[in-house]
Amino acid sequence: MKGIVLASHGQLCEGMYQTTKLFMGEDIPQYTYVPLMATDSAEDYGEKLAKAVEEVDSGDGAVVFVDLMGGTPYNRACMLISDKVEVIAGMNLSMVLELLGNRLSDTYDFTALVQTGKDGVLDVNQMFAEME
Repeated sequence: MKGIVLASHGQLCEGMYQTTKLFMGEDIPQYTYVPLMATDSAEDYGEKLAKAVEEVDSGDGAVVFVDLMGGTPYNRACMLISDKVEVIAGMNLSMVLELLGNRLSDTYDFTALVQTGKDGVLDVNQMFAEME
């Protein structure tokens, strides 16, 4: 099973982590988060992120979800990319829940996972207007 690390500016990743427990239960193995705080240097954050990836990887690798492309969590996660570490930018709850569910059967389709994230972004007002 691949480990999962949620990484973000501030506490977004912790909120996502806690929210997924409402759906998946309290005991989710190989799963953690690493928030970037204003007091963290990029180097210190990179070390924390690398340590978290190492801790969740039981041999099958890890997936790092980051909040947005181009920021420090993204840049530091990209330094960890390898044949065992995947990085996905623009995390949302749908994507994280889907991967948590899929990894129970060791099923990993990252193209479909990213599509799930994209499909979960909707202009609801426009959708309702089109239904009238």
